[in-house]
Amino acid sequence: MVNVRKFVALTLILLLTAAIAAGCGETKTAGGDNTKKKLKIGVIYLTAEHPYYQAHAKQTQAYAKEKGIELVELDGKADQANMTTQMENLIAQKVDGIIYALLEPKAASADINEAQQAGIPVATFAIKHDPAIAKAPFVGIPESDAGALGGEEAAKTFQKKFPDKAPVLCLIDSIGIKPVNDRIDGFVKGFQKVLPNAKIAGRLDGKSKKDVALNVTEDFLQKNSDANVFYGGNGDMSLGALAALEARGRGTSATELVVSHDGSEPEVLKIMDPNSALKLAVANKPKELARATVDTLLEIINGKREMTNTDDILVNAALINGDNLAESQTFLKDEYFSNLQLQK
Repeated sequence: MVNVRKFVALTLILLLTAAIAAGCGETKTAGGDNTKKKLKIGVIYLTAEHPYYQAHAKQTQAYAKEKGIELVELDGKADQANMTTQMENLIAQKVDGIIYALLEPKAASADINEAQQAGIPVATFAIKHDPAIAKAPFVGIPESDAGALGGEEAAKTFQKKFPDKAPVLCLIDSIGIKPVNDRIDGFVKGFQKVLPNAKIAGRLDGKSKKDVALNVTEDFLQKNSDANVFYGGNGDMSLGALAALEARGRGTSATELVVSHDGSEPEVLKIMDPNSALKLAVANKPKELARATVDTLLEIINGKREMTNTDDILVNAALINGDNLAESQTFLKDEYFSNLQLQK
């Protein structure tokens, strides 16, 4: 009888141990851990319209596949009300975490609080949430520093190309979008650091769209034909301004300097065209930024970072000009999955 009791007790212990081990096997992790349950992460992109976000989405997909993560990807359509609805849907799906490329910091911060109350961590990207309303980590670039880097290089390029001309700046901004505003302010600061006499002829609202930037630049040029340096706060606005110049028989390397911000394939193509006025791009890095955002969220999910951590994780931008074709080719391939052969 004693032996039977010992056998039963031993069996119960073994069953309990197996159950604990099985429970551990269900732990939701990603990366190097052996995991039986896939993580599901929601991603709300600011917009699927811009080349940068298209590349960012591809980089996120590639990294998620590498990590064994299931993605629920949504196009925010640069519409905060739409994004709020998408956040509610992700919360209802009980995803394991959310990457949020928001538009309006105050409204989006309420979304973040709702997700966190449901036990879902959030990492914001590109446009920062309002830290007075919500506490969460943010991933982006040092916008002012990136703009200043472009401004300094643009001033040096202008000085070299047009030594006898006084610089007259036209800035294509996206009024009310803080990261773009910071880029523009940084660009002016960097440019005037090298050429203090630079005059600002206009700061236009291109609303982050190519067609809007084209139209406002066309209107601007009717009264400000002396402008000779154009900087757009994103790639689409820069290309829109360039198109407006080209429509007036300008936009050439002999008439002015155009500087862009993103470093997408359409921008680099223009930079490599010896006749184009676009000669410089401040280049964001979608690969590094996508990975940093996923990694930040995984740190919260795996208990290595608090859900309400308020760190800013910043990835520096690069510069692209027409001087080094090989570097530009590598950048497009690595960051934008581009197979374009620039020499052709």
